[in-house]
Amino acid sequence: MRNGFKVIDADAHFYEPGDIWDNYVEPAFQERRPRVVQVHGKTILEYEGEQTMNALKSKALFSMMDDKFGHAFRDSWSLESRLKDMDSEGWDIQVCLPTNGAAAPSYKEPDLSDALCRAYNNWAYDFCTGDPGRIKFAAVVTGQDPQLMLNETRRAVAELGAVSIFLPTAIPEKMWHHPDYAPVWEAAQDMEVPLAVHGESSSSGAPAANARYQPLDGAFIALSETIGFPFENMINLGHFMYSGILDRFPKLKLLILEANSGWVPFWLNRLEKYCEGRQSVFFDEHPLGLTPQEYFLRQCAVAADADEPSIKYVVDYIGDDNIVFNTDYPHPDAPATDEPLANMMEQPLSDETKRKILWDNSVKIYGERLIQGAAV
Repeated sequence: MRNGFKVIDADAHFYEPGDIWDNYVEPAFQERRPRVVQVHGKTILEYEGEQTMNALKSKALFSMMDDKFGHAFRDSWSLESRLKDMDSEGWDIQVCLPTNGAAAPSYKEPDLSDALCRAYNNWAYDFCTGDPGRIKFAAVVTGQDPQLMLNETRRAVAELGAVSIFLPTAIPEKMWHHPDYAPVWEAAQDMEVPLAVHGESSSSGAPAANARYQPLDGAFIALSETIGFPFENMINLGHFMYSGILDRFPKLKLLILEANSGWVPFWLNRLEKYCEGRQSVFFDEHPLGLTPQEYFLRQCAVAADADEPSIKYVVDYIGDDNIVFNTDYPHPDAPATDEPLANMMEQPLSDETKRKILWDNSVKIYGERLIQGAAV
């Protein structure tokens, strides 16, 4: 708590240890597990036989980690270091998403992909048991097989207590509206667990919007990152609306993460203009039951970076019930630990709006499971 405000960080991250697959992949898959050859900057896992990521070539990527995250970096992101930062900054609850584990759903062999997802979720569960009232996790599920995706969705939520499902990348020949995914959306709706839509890791199809820049070096790496998260999130949001998924599953929740919030007014307006008005000539009849803004207000929320200047304009356009607070802690490109909450307090927003963004809206979209066991 800070200045009388209870605080939920709706999008933080784990750094999985270099031996996660050695210790958590089931025996039947041990021979096929990814082999970690190096842990860069105590953060990014490099795998045997894989091309080094362009981002790892940046000298600046890890050089500031000690200064920015101090004891947490030196302690290799332990539970104790996380709780210490949460206590000092006033973060009551953190929802943690994967970093290296985000690649688990992308393995082409469906059975191995599913095994890696189970391994990650079991590791995340074990990590959270150190303080389950304060540390929550988003489960990863394979995108390679809808039935396996459904099975792990049910297991991770019912048995492990995951508070959201990290939306993977869709099978190339099966975009999200394919009937095979319908049982997944139905299960998420019935369990009242949101889908965490997280940029290029959650692409609705291939290629991703930033794919043309991923082979390039230098400033094009930054351009790829600039494009990847907001553009893919915008595409996913439009896809779930225009394809009728949100009509068919009216209680399904989408949580749009790590892409700022300033694009929301533009995108909702553009989606609406292509359903009604002068630009709707591309359809023979109205394709939606509601307007895009009505879908968003009913079923979606967006994470706002506390230092972005456009939050007040988003509130002006959609109100203050569908925006959540996040830190992205402790990614290299995240703000320093003491900055996000201080920045949010300085936003030209009413105390009531800040209270909703910092707490109420996350409880609404994640559900009551988010605050179970929390001492607040």
